Amino acid sequence: MAETSTKEAWDRFQADVKTLAGELSRNYENSNDEKKTAEINRSLRQLGQAAEAFFESLDTATRDPQVRASTKRAARSFGSALTETFREVSAELDKAFRQPAAPK
Repeated sequence: MAETSTKEAWDRFQADVKTLAGELSRNYENSNDEKKTAEINRSLRQLGQAAEAFFESLDTATRDPQVRASTKRAARSFGSALTETFREVSAELDKAFRQPAAPK
């Protein structure tokens, strides 16, 4: 029972991150504001730093080599998932910034 609940929680997390990526993309796709882009980049760096600190704390909390190896794998997987999600957003932002503004 707990395994199903855990899987559902991670599936929900994955869906929420995808939703967030879509919302960021929609929110900024028609904007030519470099300040907003800088804010997104700053937020993404902060998210990465927080994730790195979290996994480093897990790594230092145990001396068990298997747990440490699993922590490193999980950190890489988490980082990869975030990177790919936000790479998609970045590509959408890049396309939006390259398009001429719509006439008003």
